Amino acid sequence: MAGIASGERRAGARSGSGRDRREDERFDLACASGTLFHKGVGLACEMLDISLSGCRLRTLQPFTAGALESVRVVLAIQEMVLSIWGTTQWTTMDRTIGVRFIHPTGRTRNQLAGLLTCLLDENAADVVKKAVAEASQQAGSPIIALEHPLPVKPEPEVVEMVMAEEEFQEAPSSPPPPKRVELRSEYKVLSMKEGDSPAVLQLVADGAVLAGNVLDVSQDGCLVQLPRAFPVRIGAQAEVDFRLRGLQFRLPGMTREMHGERLVEIRFTEMSRRKREDLSQVIMEMHVVGEAERGQSE
Repeated sequence: MAGIASGERRAGARSGSGRDRREDERFDLACASGTLFHKGVGLACEMLDISLSGCRLRTLQPFTAGALESVRVVLAIQEMVLSIWGTTQWTTMDRTIGVRFIHPTGRTRNQLAGLLTCLLDENAADVVKKAVAEASQQAGSPIIALEHPLPVKPEPEVVEMVMAEEEFQEAPSSPPPPKRVELRSEYKVLSMKEGDSPAVLQLVADGAVLAGNVLDVSQDGCLVQLPRAFPVRIGAQAEVDFRLRGLQFRLPGMTREMHGERLVEIRFTEMSRRKREDLSQVIMEMHVVGEAERGQSE
């Protein structure tokens, strides 16, 4: 996860340039990695500081949209990934952007306040993280959404008009669904349904932090499905954070292949012997449980 500065705080300036004003105290993030999303496209960025009301960041590539644009900021605080909607307030020539957060409820504002408190008091970190993480676990996602949900326009209902040449003509059968891509491995592969194992994929070089789901996993790699299309470079250093049967795994690897626009194949690298044994044992246990459940259903 992106590193966070060790609790250094400075009060938001209330004099001078208007773009330096902020109504809440700021917390220095020491250029931690983050991602700025605008209209579905993510830009890697450095997080400069954050407060309850907004943040200041610097994108690694030009942000041409300007001010008063709806954006989403994804960053990590105390090893917890946050997703917050906001509005760009100003931009500068050196790609620095000021973002004002949009809190839909007082609860999400309190959650962010608790996490910011962790930057000052490390003793409170475990208690606050546990309380804030409950909302994420109930939602089934490793990313804590402190955000304003954008309205989703319902897709128009498609009505199929079948013109029968005869009174009792049979409707053509629908084509079979496409076969799901499976992980190729010399070890035993555990396959799961989408949502069974939420994951966080970090692309180290790009500084991007992406939510997803582990679909297949073995001792030497895994398949991570992303919620939407994202341009992932092949052969890039990555890190996958996921949970199996109550055990947390954070494994380094390399992006090996893209299957379509949303399915990333990761090959694990530099895995310790203990982690490899734990992963192998969990895979075998889940295979046994799955076979027993299938036997009972039959």
